[in-house]
Amino acid sequence: MHSKYQLWDFLNTFKRENPKNIEGLFAIKTFDHVCLKIIKDFLLQDLGDKRVIYKMAGEIKKDWIEDEFKSLSLFSDSESFFIHQANDLNAELIDCFSSIQITDRFVILSFENDQISWKKVVKEEKIQAITIEAPKFWETNKLLDFCCHYLKLRLSHDSRTWILEVLENNLPTFYNACFLLKLNHPGPYELGLAEVQKLLSSEKVDHFVMASLFSKKKKREFYRKLTSFQSDFDKMRSLFLFMQSHLLKMADPSYLSLKSKLTNYDKEIQTTSKLWTVDDLLSEIARFNKLEVLSKKKDSNLWHELKLDYFRCS
Repeated sequence: MHSKYQLWDFLNTFKRENPKNIEGLFAIKTFDHVCLKIIKDFLLQDLGDKRVIYKMAGEIKKDWIEDEFKSLSLFSDSESFFIHQANDLNAELIDCFSSIQITDRFVILSFENDQISWKKVVKEEKIQAITIEAPKFWETNKLLDFCCHYLKLRLSHDSRTWILEVLENNLPTFYNACFLLKLNHPGPYELGLAEVQKLLSSEKVDHFVMASLFSKKKKREFYRKLTSFQSDFDKMRSLFLFMQSHLLKMADPSYLSLKSKLTNYDKEIQTTSKLWTVDDLLSEIARFNKLEVLSKKKDSNLWHELKLDYFRCS
């Protein structure tokens, strides 16, 4: 059985159950490392006398599964397991897990992507598969509210608005920011904007602003801004992915004719697409793809490439 939840909905659902009674075989796919931490901490709290052993998927063998769950053992019926990087489990091991009966304890398989092993798990009826979905782009308010509630942090309206405007709108950034604020202000009082700004710096890369600059052929300003974010590979990779999508829309804006009402973003695509040839756009898409690969590899040559691009625009 496969269920999907937003992070906050999952925690609220399981609050209505008794975590001490958790038993059976679970497979949980999370969308980033902070989501995994929150889910793991939540599931493994208040377990009473249950003992949990952590393993990596690479340690799991068929013989171990059979010895632990299929044969009679003096100790094997008292331990539960949390298995990290379950993406590395092969089909035979997943079949072996799905064939066992687990009572009075649990096994949690932790997945971090939806590749072949996860797709197989979802099809196994005997495995309770749970996907924790990444928040939608319009749910950033909920995401920040969740982090504040989870860490028991109170923010004023101004400080909350400022965080949404200047920080990257994703779980790791919001969680780390809220954790830092709570660490420095552990009291129950509400934090104002001045207190928040002393600890957090403006670090958001506005994808739409950057895309607008590039689309209008203001390349020098575009690359000047990029060089100021040196050392943040994840931030760059996110932008380069967005730029490829944006330029593809510019290369073929015919999809706009199917929309009943155009947003300001749509209208800008409609206008700026006329400034480019399709061949030029495809060349730029290939360029951003190369930059994305460097970002993914965390290759320091990325910063050299960006500086070269900046000087080429001079």
